[in-house]
Amino acid sequence: MATSNRSIRLSIKANLSSVGIVGAVFRALSAEFGLSVVACTEVELAVVEATTNIVKYGLAHRPEEDIHFSVSNEGYILEVMIEDKGTPMPSEALANADGSVFDYDVDNMDTWPMSGMGLSLIKAVMNTVEYHADSQGNILRMVKNTLSS
Repeated sequence: MATSNRSIRLSIKANLSSVGIVGAVFRALSAEFGLSVVACTEVELAVVEATTNIVKYGLAHRPEEDIHFSVSNEGYILEVMIEDKGTPMPSEALANADGSVFDYDVDNMDTWPMSGMGLSLIKAVMNTVEYHADSQGNILRMVKNTLSS
């Protein structure tokens, strides 16, 4: 487990071709910070889901805009902040991502969700997920306690 204090910032353009790169970078950073393979996968999943949502919905018509990432590791806490200046997500979206989207009948394809699983996935794999939007932009804060992984 990582015990040092480190932080890194990264910016990308808001296009889907950048999402895989972001995922690979965060997987590598998580490993460098000493997270388990499972925790690395969870962080990668959360960052990829959040980035995809920003690109597809928040900045859908503005691919020239930047998305800013920061990751810090302090002791057993990994914190990821994602900032953008796109359209904010609906105020109730994070609260409504309660995992109920996963309540479907695996034997009945008609009950399978076609979308809307991203925020629930993020909340399922991260210990803390917070969102703030104002006139300056949007900030998604995700925290992973690496002791609980």
